Amino acid sequence: MSFHDDKLWQEAYTAVLDLSELDGENEVIRKAQKLGLKTLAIIADGVSRRDHRERDTKLRDAMGLVAGLRSMLSVAWAQEALDDDTFAKLDGAYEALFNKLPR
Repeated sequence: MSFHDDKLWQEAYTAVLDLSELDGENEVIRKAQKLGLKTLAIIADGVSRRDHRERDTKLRDAMGLVAGLRSMLSVAWAQEALDDDTFAKLDGAYEALFNKLPR
């Protein structure tokens, strides 16, 4: 199975597409966009692993990245670089993704 078929990867992909549509003039948003791409790559690596321990280790690494990304989104919102609806959509997507990652 390709990692493209994995539901977890698909959620991360959709979230990063929404994130990449933001105007990158704000430094925090630019950093969040880079972190979103890195998170997507780590999830792709994790879901492509056949060994379940390796998969879970990679996906646990992604948890920290998602937490950092959500923090960056909060800062961008506080700076008024994101409106309420955009922040809610992105934060909600990354919260849902975080909740699906293995603990």
